[in-house]
Amino acid sequence: MPVTQGTLNKAFVSAIDFLDQREIDPAIYDQANDRSFTDIMKIVNRTKPTSMFNYHNFVNNDVYEVGTISAVTSTGLAQIQFTINTASTFPRVGDLVKTSNANNIGKQGRVQAVTFGSGTATLTVRSVGGNAAPLFAAVNDTVQFGSNAQAEKSTAPANRKYGLTKYYNQVQIFREVDDITDVQKVAKIEVKVGNDYHILPYQILEKAIKMKGDISVQMLAGTLSTTSFGDSNPFLADVTSGLPIQTTGGMDWYMTTYGISDQAAVLGTFGFTELDEICDNFIANKAPTEHMVFMGSRAYRIISKFLKQLGSSSVDSRRLSVDGKTFDWNVEHLSYGGFEFDFVHVPIFDHPELFSATLLADINGSLYFVPKDNVDTVDNGRAPRIQIRYTQTPFTGNSANTSADGMIREWRTGALAEVPTSSEMVLHTDWETAQGLEMLAVKHCQKYRIV
Repeated sequence: MPVTQGTLNKAFVSAIDFLDQREIDPAIYDQANDRSFTDIMKIVNRTKPTSMFNYHNFVNNDVYEVGTISAVTSTGLAQIQFTINTASTFPRVGDLVKTSNANNIGKQGRVQAVTFGSGTATLTVRSVGGNAAPLFAAVNDTVQFGSNAQAEKSTAPANRKYGLTKYYNQVQIFREVDDITDVQKVAKIEVKVGNDYHILPYQILEKAIKMKGDISVQMLAGTLSTTSFGDSNPFLADVTSGLPIQTTGGMDWYMTTYGISDQAAVLGTFGFTELDEICDNFIANKAPTEHMVFMGSRAYRIISKFLKQLGSSSVDSRRLSVDGKTFDWNVEHLSYGGFEFDFVHVPIFDHPELFSATLLADINGSLYFVPKDNVDTVDNGRAPRIQIRYTQTPFTGNSANTSADGMIREWRTGALAEVPTSSEMVLHTDWETAQGLEMLAVKHCQKYRIV
C-alpha cells in the first residue's frame, strides 16, 4: 500500500485486508432448538434387545362375546327362539343370558338348544322365572352370555377353544455419515464447541441430533412397511443392490391399526361430551383407568382451557409418575369418572418441519393415551406397554476405529482414521443402528383427535 498524507482514520486502517480485529463471540447458539424437540425417551423410557429383525407378541382373546339378534322366531313367552349373528360358535347349551330388550329388565334365560348356521346361531332360550317372567326378543337386541347353569348329574358342556391374536413389528436400520478432508480437519474456525475451534465437533453434534430425531419421528409417526428383510422379491428395495428395505411402525400406526382411534364431532372443541366418549371407548375395550396423554401445543391449549373451567378438586399439577418412577416432567392431572389422566405436552409434536398443522394436522391435533401400568401376562408376569426394540451391536465399548454402546455403532475409515484404511486423506465416520417400536395390548391405547 503506497504512503499517503493526512489524518489517520478508520477507513484507512479498514482498507488494509485482515488488519482489523474482529469481535466474534466463539459460542454457537442453539437457535434451531432441535435437540429439545427430537428426544422421545421421556415417553419411551425402556429398551429391549431383539435377536431378529422382526418381533412378535401374542395377546389372548376375550372370554366373552356379545350377540346381536338378526331374526326372531317367537317372543313374549316363557320359552322363545331367536337367531344371532356370530362369527364364532360361542353360544352353548347351559349359558345364562340377558338381553338389552327393555321388557327383559330383571329377567334371565337359559339356552336350551343351539343350532349353528353360516355366521349365525339360532337359540332356544327358556326363562329362569317360568311363565310369570316371559322373555322378549326383537331384531338388533344385544345378548349377553354372562354365566352358565347345569343340572344335577350333568354332562360336560360343549368345549370352547380360545385362540390367540398375533401382532408384529420390525426394526428399521438408521444410518448417518460425516466426511471431512485432511485440510479442513485441522483448520481452525472462529467458533468453538467445548473449547475446540474446529468444524468437526460441531458437525458431529448436528449429525447426532439429526439421527436421534430420525429415530424419534419414526417411533411416533412411522408406518410399518409391507416389505421385510426376508422378502425374495421386495417391493421396497435399494435401487442399487435390490435388497429389501423395511420400516418400523410407530405409536400413531399402532393406535390407528390396532388400538382405539376416534375424534371429536367438531374439531377445535373439547368438553364433557368428548371426555365421556374417550372414557366410554376405554370401557368398551376393558382398558386400565390410569393413562398418560401425549400431545402437542395446539391440542394442549384446548385441553388447558377445558381444565381451567373445572374445580380444583379434580385437576392439579404434578410430576409425571409411571410404574412407580417419577420423571422430571410437570403434567396436568385430571380425575374424572373413575379415570386418572396425566396430560403431557411433548415438544416434538410442535416441530414446524416435522409435525406442524400444515404438514401432519392429524398427528399434530391428536391426543395419544397410553396406560401407565405394565401389561400383565396370563401367568402373572409383567411387561412394559411401550419400549424400543433393537438389534445389539457386535460388541460394546471402544477399540481402534470403532465404538458402540450396544444400540448404536460408530466406525471411522480413511487415511485419517486411528488405523488408516485407505490412502485417501479424509476421515469418514459412520453411525448405524437398527431399532423399532413395540407396544403391547394396544387395544387399551387410544388416539383421539380434537383439532
